[in-house]
Amino acid sequence: MRGINYHIICCRNQFYNFKKHIMKKLILAAMMLGSVSYFAYAGKSFFSPAGYAALRDDSRHIAASQVPIAVRNSFREMFPNARNVEWSVEREDGRREFEAEFTRNGKRFKAYFLTDGTFVKVERSNSGSGS
Repeated sequence: MRGINYHIICCRNQFYNFKKHIMKKLILAAMMLGSVSYFAYAGKSFFSPAGYAALRDDSRHIAASQVPIAVRNSFREMFPNARNVEWSVEREDGRREFEAEFTRNGKRFKAYFLTDGTFVKVERSNSGSGS
């Protein structure tokens, strides 16, 4: 009788050890799949400083020479008498938007454009009046 109980306990322990081993493998596989998916989404640009800044949701100031020609042309066409223009780029809803903050008739505004020059919106800026 003692031998039968020992056999059952021994087999049960082996089953649980096997189950733990399989679970560890599954968890490791899920983590690896998640990592691969994350880096596949980020793409090659993730590893460059400019690509990292583009992935963040905040904006960064850029020189006018870094703004695409299509965006600059659209801006000049829509706001020909804009003064004190400051450019920045930001990530909004998964796409890059260029923001022009400028003075017009003594008031500050922000205009947003997509990379191809498509106008998105204009809003009054809270940074006070320009000079």
